Amino acid sequence: MKQIINRIWTVLLAFVCVASSVSAVEKGKSPRPNILLIVMDDLGYADVGFMPNAAKDIYTPNIDKLAEGGTIFTSAYVTHPYCGPSRTGLMTGRMPHVFGAQFNLAAFSGYGVASGELFMSDVLQSAGYHTGIVGKWHLGEEGEFHPNERGFDYFYGFLGGGHEYHSRTWLPAKTYNPEGYQPGAYGMDYNRPMMKNKTYLETGKDKYVTDVLTDATLEFIDESSEKEEPFFLYLSYNAPHTPLQAKQSDIAEIQQKLGKDAAQKGSKRLTYTAMMYNVDYNIQRIVEKLEEKGELENTMIVFISDNGGKTPAGANNQPLKGRKGDAYEGGFRVPMFVYYPNSKMKKGDVNTHNFSALDFFPTFAAVAGADIPKDKILDGKNVWKSIENNTDPRKDESVYVLRHYFRIPRNGNVNPSNIQKFNDLNKVGVVRNNFKLYSNGDGEWKLFDLSTDIGETKNIAAKHPELVKDMKATVNEWTYTWEDKRPEFFDAPHYNFEANWNKFNMPNFEKTFGEMHLDKKSK
Repeated sequence: MKQIINRIWTVLLAFVCVASSVSAVEKGKSPRPNILLIVMDDLGYADVGFMPNAAKDIYTPNIDKLAEGGTIFTSAYVTHPYCGPSRTGLMTGRMPHVFGAQFNLAAFSGYGVASGELFMSDVLQSAGYHTGIVGKWHLGEEGEFHPNERGFDYFYGFLGGGHEYHSRTWLPAKTYNPEGYQPGAYGMDYNRPMMKNKTYLETGKDKYVTDVLTDATLEFIDESSEKEEPFFLYLSYNAPHTPLQAKQSDIAEIQQKLGKDAAQKGSKRLTYTAMMYNVDYNIQRIVEKLEEKGELENTMIVFISDNGGKTPAGANNQPLKGRKGDAYEGGFRVPMFVYYPNSKMKKGDVNTHNFSALDFFPTFAAVAGADIPKDKILDGKNVWKSIENNTDPRKDESVYVLRHYFRIPRNGNVNPSNIQKFNDLNKVGVVRNNFKLYSNGDGEWKLFDLSTDIGETKNIAAKHPELVKDMKATVNEWTYTWEDKRPEFFDAPHYNFEANWNKFNMPNFEKTFGEMHLDKKSK
């Protein structure tokens, strides 16, 4: 009898849901979408199969299928060529420099990203979304900086900037105590046990971190399906960030599937490609869960990397110049797609217009019907109509990046005794329409036409002096809004960034912009 009653209720509920959907359609309305933001870590521009210049040794069929069912973006830019500042720009909708977050956070430092700065998760949570983050955080660890205090109902993952992949190296949760570790303590940071909300958990000794983070994602989707409101999930995989560690089974499978096209046996590149093969498998698990819950059609899936690929660690940024940390295209131009079946997007579109990660905050808020407080400053804008219609949201507007850089020896040794021998620089990149302006901070500026020279090989600055001056002025003007603000943190002490900041009178924009900066400053 109980089974019969339950069956009747199931049929009635299904009828009500269908009736509600029909009613919504009749009124010209659609339900607010779930939003799944997938952010990869140090992913190369050519390291997913859906990109136009994809590497032949990459195998990501499930990711590619999603991308090809939505819109692929070939000119997507992030706000900084390093993890922490880029994620800060993503979450706040602002350039990280304006509140002193232009360096990575050191583990166990006690610092975090401006506590008074509203995150997109705060706005979506206030709009009734069930909010979650799974994976890497890297925006603050303690008290007010913890994810649960930044608009996230659910957190599962790790608080620092990276993690070991195989759980046999993770520290036991029952005895783990982060108090007392020195800022930047690498071993204790990358081996932390997983944390759920504010509790450390045991995981088991034969787990792989990408699988574990996906398990938590499926749990979040199950939890969300029991609620009436839609969900926002920031899925922050640490792959393919170092350390390069893959499952032997994934290495064997990608070799078997690609044959002679697979990366060289025993190489860093083979490990890297196997890590991405595992990500691809796990994203398919998520798609299957969304289908099971009947949520796939009404879920907007956005896929992007936090910065360019780290080529010495196996990444491939072809055909771009540069790598993670650079203001060349390879440092901050990243692969991206948007998939959302319930939208007007044309499946299979390729969007070649410039897009900034600053636009996520206002665009997600608009799609979600969320109110952004009037006093919230945003550097991005709502570009949803441009995404749907494949039009240019930033015609004649500049997208730019700036990284403070202290040159270090070629041998990579970073310590106070040798880093002092090198000078300060501000790497700057400005993109406007098809033009790219670049400087390594020494006062020399180069201009490239990305429509014919995406590899930034031919300097055409002499042919366009007024354009160079105008694009340069865009960034110079912006620096005046924060130049006198000292960074809130400087990464791990062993890098000695703070001492060099003081020694070289950083940010020292007179060196970067020359007379233009001095003239403005004297007025």
